[in-house]
Amino acid sequence: MPRDVPFVGLASATVLETHNSLQRSLLYTLPLVSLKVIGLRHGEVHNPKGVIYSGLPGYGLSETGREQAARVAGALRDAGVVALYSSPLDRAMETAGFVADALGLEIRQDIRLHEWRYWAQWAGMTWEELRTKGREAWEAYRTDPGSVTSGESLEQLADRVDDWMADVRKEITQDGIVVGVTHLEPLRAILLRMLGRPAVDLFALEIGLGNAVRLAPSPDAVSLDAAALTRALVE
Repeated sequence: MPRDVPFVGLASATVLETHNSLQRSLLYTLPLVSLKVIGLRHGEVHNPKGVIYSGLPGYGLSETGREQAARVAGALRDAGVVALYSSPLDRAMETAGFVADALGLEIRQDIRLHEWRYWAQWAGMTWEELRTKGREAWEAYRTDPGSVTSGESLEQLADRVDDWMADVRKEITQDGIVVGVTHLEPLRAILLRMLGRPAVDLFALEIGLGNAVRLAPSPDAVSLDAAALTRALVE
């Protein structure tokens, strides 16, 4: 009997050794995937009337937004991106389009990367109109974003982004980087959850237009422009 097997009887020792052999076999046959997930906020939007566009169609990128998207696409060109996901909203899809063209990747639309639906109640309003027509809901959001529930709560928002990330880990079976093009609030929501921070910290997370944040393997709320992203990807 092997010395490292406790005295539990020969049959038990045989079962234990068979179990250990099976574990070693699985260890060598299962793929070990090193996957990084980057969340990318869309570029600046063409919005001359200054409305709250939320989930409205027809709001694509401004010239500045296209420049931002082109720069981040350049930063990702040789980084080893293996999959590209996007919110279906125009501004996100257009941003993702720059990345797709630079990397030769297909864009995988995913509704779970959509903007926070709490904002839908203000869609089409100007910021000036918000002060009168939507003031109560706005003040509730600013005071305690974790308490608002109209359309979708912050918890529900984090849930769907979390679900997306779980599916990414299942679907992508090769080493590399996955990029999800989305919006400010989904990125804030999932970072709060992963970093264990309270809802009131929502506004402390500042992610610039056309900027990226690391979601996995180690979430980091530092907002990275194209130049900073390039440096981070080679570290």
